[in-house]
Parts: sequence; C-alpha cells; structure tokens
Amino acid sequence: MKNLITITLIFISFFTSAHVGSPGVVFEGQAGKYALQVYVQPPDVIPGTAQVTVFTDGNDIDHVRIKPIYFWFGDEGSPVSDEIFPVAGQSGKFEGMVWFMSPLAGSVEVEISGKRGTSKMIVPVAAVSTARSSMPASLGWILAALGIFLVGVLTTIFGASVSDSLQPAGEKATPKTIRKRVTGSVMGASFCGLLLFIGNNWWGGLTKQYQEDMYKPYRASTKIVNENGQDMLKLTIDSASVYNRSLSYTIPDHGKLMHLFLVRQGTMDAFAHLHPVRKDTLNFEAVLPNLPAGKYLVYADIMRYVGGFQYTLTDTVEIKNAVKNAKLQDPDDTYAITNALNEKTSNSLDETITICGTPGVKTKLQDGSSIVWEADPKKTMMAGQVYDLKFSVVSPDGKEAVLQPYLGMMGHAAIVKTDASVYIHLHPTGTVSSTSVGVMQKRIEETSVEPFIASPKVFKDSIDKVLTKIQTMPEAQRDQFLMPNMNHNDKEHHGGSVKFPYVFPTAGNYRIWLQIKRNGKILTGVFDAVVI
Repeated sequence: MKNLITITLIFISFFTSAHVGSPGVVFEGQAGKYALQVYVQPPDVIPGTAQVTVFTDGNDIDHVRIKPIYFWFGDEGSPVSDEIFPVAGQSGKFEGMVWFMSPLAGSVEVEISGKRGTSKMIVPVAAVSTARSSMPASLGWILAALGIFLVGVLTTIFGASVSDSLQPAGEKATPKTIRKRVTGSVMGASFCGLLLFIGNNWWGGLTKQYQEDMYKPYRASTKIVNENGQDMLKLTIDSASVYNRSLSYTIPDHGKLMHLFLVRQGTMDAFAHLHPVRKDTLNFEAVLPNLPAGKYLVYADIMRYVGGFQYTLTDTVEIKNAVKNAKLQDPDDTYAITNALNEKTSNSLDETITICGTPGVKTKLQDGSSIVWEADPKKTMMAGQVYDLKFSVVSPDGKEAVLQPYLGMMGHAAIVKTDASVYIHLHPTGTVSSTSVGVMQKRIEETSVEPFIASPKVFKDSIDKVLTKIQTMPEAQRDQFLMPNMNHNDKEHHGGSVKFPYVFPTAGNYRIWLQIKRNGKILTGVFDAVVI
C-alpha cells in the first residue's frame, strides 16, 4: 500500500501532457529545405516564458524567429514573432524565449530564413500551468512594510489636504484645524482600506481563476477480468475528472484511439504495448498478452482534437495469475519479457524473451536479428541535454536489416525511469505526435479567429467511421494512409536505422523499449541507460 501511494504521488507531481515527468518538448523535422531540431522548455506557470532552442543543419541561416500560436485564436490572433539569436561558439544553434500569456493548447511557430528560402515549422506545446509559484517570505515582508508606509503617507496627505494646506503660513493650528486633520486622516485611511479590499478581491479572483486553469489530469481505474476464457484489461476514465473536456473529441493517433503501456513494477522485466477498443467515451478494453503475474504500472495515451492536446492516464493494476491468452485482440499489440533490473539473465521461458542491452553492445532480437544502440558506452549521458538515441538493426546474415513502418512510423519507443517518476512515448520526430502537428497546421490554415468544431455526437461518429476504415485496410494500404500524416524527416529513415531525439529530464536509471517492424513481425529491443 505504501508503494502504491508513493507511485500515485509521483504521478500527480510529475504529470504533464502525454508525458510523466518529462515536460520538455523535442521535435525534429523539415521546415522547407531546412532540417531542424527544436527543444522547448515550457513554463510551469502561465503567464510565463518558454525557453526555445533551435538546432539547424547549416551555416547559411540569416534569421530565426519564433512566436506562440494558440489553437483557439489561430494564426490570425497570434502576436508578432520575435527573433532569436545564435549561441556563441556553437554553430547552427539558436536560443531565445517566447511568452505564453494564456493557458490554452498551443504551439511555437519557428520561422527560418536563409539562402534556401524562408520556411516555417509548427511545434505543438501544451501551454498550461502545472504549478503555483510562491513568494519568498523576505519579499513578502518587504512589500508589507512598503504597503504600510504608503498607507501612512496617503493618510497623512489626506489629513493635511483638508487642514494644514488651507491654513495661512505661520498660523498655529486651532482645535478646528486639528479636527479637520483627524477627519481627513480617517477619510484617507478609509479610502486606503477600500482600495485594499477591492485589490484583495481582485487578486483573489485571479488566484481562483488560475487554480481553475491549472492542468488537471484525467483519472482512470483499471482492472483485470476473465471473459469467455480470456483475460481482459478494462480501463474506465473517471467522469468527474473530465470536467468540460468532452471525450467525444478524442482522435486517433497513429491510427489508434489509445496507446496503453504496461510495465511490471519494480523489476521492469515485463512490458506490453496495447491498443484498447473504445466501448463508449469512458470505457476501453483490451485482451491481455502472455504476461507474468505481478503489479503493473499503467500508462495510457489519448489525444483530444482541441490543439492535438495529449493526455496520459496513469494507474497500477495487479495481474494475480500468469496470463495465457492464445490470441491478441489487435495485430499491432505486442509484448516482451526481459531480465529484471540489476540481473543479467531471465528465468522466464517465454519465447519472446530478449536480454536487455546497453550502449554500443550488440543485442539479439526475437527473430534472430541483432540491434545496437549506437552510443559511446564510455560517455556518460547528462540530464537536460538533447540526445539522438540511434539504433541499428542487422539481419541474422549480418547485413543491414530492412525495416517496415509500424503504426505509420519507422519505430516507437517507450522510456520509463526505474522509480516510475518519468514516462515518455517517443517517435522518430521526438516527443511530439505528428497528429498534433497536423491538427495545429490545419487550424492555422483556417482564416477564422474561432475554430469550427462539430457537435460531440457528430464528431465521435465521424471518428468511429475513420477507425473502421483504417482497421479494414490491408497492411500496405494502411501504411500508405498513415505515413502522409507523419513528419517528412521520418520518411528519410531507411535501412536498419532509426533514431529518437530526447532530453532525459532528471538523473537516474532508465529502461528503454524500442519497437520496430521487420518481415511483418513487431520486434522489441530493451535497453538500460544511466543518466547523471
């Protein structure tokens, strides 16, 4: 029970967008003829400034400009862009800040100009408050002292204005003059009190509004049930946590309404990537793969249409007995068993067993091919720095493997810190979903200040039709349907290599599950990383 409470507190403390404990946004893609990598560190308090770092692919850049664009206001209601400048001694790197003034789903537009022309890139960023800043006690006492001083000055001025200021120079104060001074001072003090009362109410209203605008995660509960001889995972979203954010506006990301990850708590030696079916707006269910018994961390990603805003639902669930289902519900569902933390071998006899790898070491995959994390094993990774996590796959005959698209991309990765305080679902484009980019780009193309959004029922019905269409497509046709929605830079991944840009937010130990597809089979590589 104590561990469950600890994990729950960690989830609440570090929850943000479709990540847990990883607030920074990394996005890699094409802006016209320029290849860019953008890192945005959003503020935890709105209004606030976001730190933006842009890495370019050449020295022919003249200007880089950035500005915020909100979903509700579109490009028509966005401010003028500001220029950011090169970082001394670091070729192709630009840094600057952008203000987020409103707690709304939004993005940062990066405009780059140079010899290759002028182009723009959209980087979705959740502009939401996730914390409350407290005033230092010393500053509070200073402001209180200044306030008392100003009230005293104003009271004195009021009193003097109706008494001493009307008295001829050199004439001594009379009882009448003193009464006027006292009366004026009382009036001044009353006026100051009224101002303080109005100001306090105004500030209280702002504080209440700020608390209402603070990001509130969806809550969900999961359970395991056996139906018709199959072990099923059922996830229910708490309707009270939804507020006015209708889940009828949930949209598919990479062709799925939900991406759900299971990681065995503590040992982290069992992993599953599932795609539950929506039964109604609040309930989802999936057939469990062959997982060992134990308590599992649950991470479920969904996306709402408004701004392509992503959410991660978190929970823990216990599998009391080892699962032995014959067939999975979705052909894109997968699972993997590996060695536990701090152990080099696994006691499991499961056919999907794969030993956890480390940087620079060739590791076997389930089909006999090998995967290598192309990183220097002697070089320590640092928290807060952008890394390209690059992996290469070699077929059993030693040749470079040919990878296939998996859910519209050349690879997916899930990263979980061993204390469960960090979770991220990564793509070759980074921490940002290409679906989010598409939603914002479509909104920017509209000329209206306010977006048109269909009624919840009409919207949900249209999404269900799209999902049915995707599910009935042959695999090759589905890949072609999903790939155009992916970032152009991802299409440049070829052969047996795939990479994921990411910033490890804090020091500690991490486990990485990399998923690729080869010869029609989804393969999972597992790696351990140490970050200082």
